[in-house]
Amino acid sequence: MKPNVSPLLPVCVLLVLVNAIPSRAQTKAPAQRVMDQVTVPLAIENNRPFINITFRRLDGSTRVARFLVDSGGGSFQMAEPLVRDLGLHWGEIHEEDGHRFALLTDMPKAFVGDFALELNPKRIGVSLGSESILPPEAGHAEGMLPGQVLSHYLVIFDYPQGKFTLARPNVMTPKGTPLPMPFLQLTGYPRTEIEVGGSKYALMIDTGASFSIIADGVLKSWGRDHPDWPRHQGAYGEAKTLGGRTLETMTVPGGVWGANKLSEFGVTSQPDFVFTRNSKMMAGPIVGSLAGNVLKRFRLVLDYPNAKLYISAP
Repeated sequence: MKPNVSPLLPVCVLLVLVNAIPSRAQTKAPAQRVMDQVTVPLAIENNRPFINITFRRLDGSTRVARFLVDSGGGSFQMAEPLVRDLGLHWGEIHEEDGHRFALLTDMPKAFVGDFALELNPKRIGVSLGSESILPPEAGHAEGMLPGQVLSHYLVIFDYPQGKFTLARPNVMTPKGTPLPMPFLQLTGYPRTEIEVGGSKYALMIDTGASFSIIADGVLKSWGRDHPDWPRHQGAYGEAKTLGGRTLETMTVPGGVWGANKLSEFGVTSQPDFVFTRNSKMMAGPIVGSLAGNVLKRFRLVLDYPNAKLYISAP
């Protein structure tokens, strides 16, 4: 499970679009045609990316819902009111850490624009008892588009321009020098490496989290080697948007990600066992996650079909 927890499964600051994404709409159903790619508005709130997803009801009408796009999320999640509004049903109810959830027994028809999403019927869940799959401090989302679904496509998070793109395999040719981006098809969690203080660290690319996280042992080692790097107990400043258990917050003066220099950024720490556990769901061991406070600076191309990552600064 990811370090930051959502009601159904874990989820990993400024609004870049002045117009709010509507939560409900009644429109004519999208045309039934196969699209190779689609680009839609991307809204950023508390460093988290949100898009509209359109659902088609059995009677042909549609319902637009606001979804978190979470590369570190494992299941296609829907809040209970959305599921009821679509007339869908669920099976056995489970409870964990006070949260109630179930798997859907009906298959929703979901679209990004007119682009039909490929969903796994065994990985579609409903979060019961809430209008949002996120806690109030993290924002409002009627559902989550996770890494497991994203892993079918080439995905572009253009944070600076406020755009989100999905494309079928090998339809687009990304520009720039690719970095390796290994992942397991079962989870879709992408892995990357950054350099800090002359050493490389493997991290999950976690768009659903607002603030980057590092294992407690790594943060403590940085503190020993660099006693001048600012440290605070618990969540400090922008890190308070993350939620979940936070041990310390540190400001790192800089780093390197591929060919890109990282200017000052913050990280929080969580117990080492969190990442030992998470590594089992990754293509290789990790010691943290790179999240929205850093990702929002870049245009990211996650070419899942070819396991490549392309990074460009505005």
